[in-house]
Amino acid sequence: MKISEIYSKFGIPPNLQEHMFRVFGVVCFLEKSWRGENLDWVQIKKLALLHDLGNVVKFDLDKHPEFLGKVEQANVGFWKEQQKKVIDKYGKDDHEVTNKMLEELGIDKEMIKIILSKSFGESLATRDSNNWPLKILYYADLRTLPLGIGTLEARMQDVRNRMPKYTSRPDFEDLVHACKDLELQLQSNLSKSVFEINDKVINKFISKAEVFDL
Repeated sequence: MKISEIYSKFGIPPNLQEHMFRVFGVVCFLEKSWRGENLDWVQIKKLALLHDLGNVVKFDLDKHPEFLGKVEQANVGFWKEQQKKVIDKYGKDDHEVTNKMLEELGIDKEMIKIILSKSFGESLATRDSNNWPLKILYYADLRTLPLGIGTLEARMQDVRNRMPKYTSRPDFEDLVHACKDLELQLQSNLSKSVFEINDKVINKFISKAEVFDL
């Protein structure tokens, strides 16, 4: 099944599709410059294209229709109906929804475990793990901000601005430092600088994401 068919099946709105396409693009950049241990990059690309499926239930389209993007704001009624169908079938918890969708697709349990382990709250564990697919997926997601690719520092500021559930934690700065350490871990295995990752660079990979076959 092509990724476009999966997104259609689950009513994934364009802005969420674009986010996962961009994460896919960052993964492709990392693959091209990777000089570390051998990895299954096809698997990691699949992780990138599937990791936020359940986020379709999180958007408050009454308060923030702009999340759909300029073009689709005019179709907010359609996307609210799509969201309702997903919630009625899978529930309101984005992690549970993601898990159910991935199981329905027959995704490997180890891949599901990686996707569900990717969280800012688990930054310390991710940094200290030997799971490179998880590290790469998490870092690619960190570099993908709501409006496009940004630096890790920009992402940390985004967390400070939008995610009080993390900033109120006593270990928040430890989580931030863990993300910076993770970036250094990745950089030590790359032939190119992570600072070369930008929208222009990753856009050339997105056309491959749209026809990716899972």
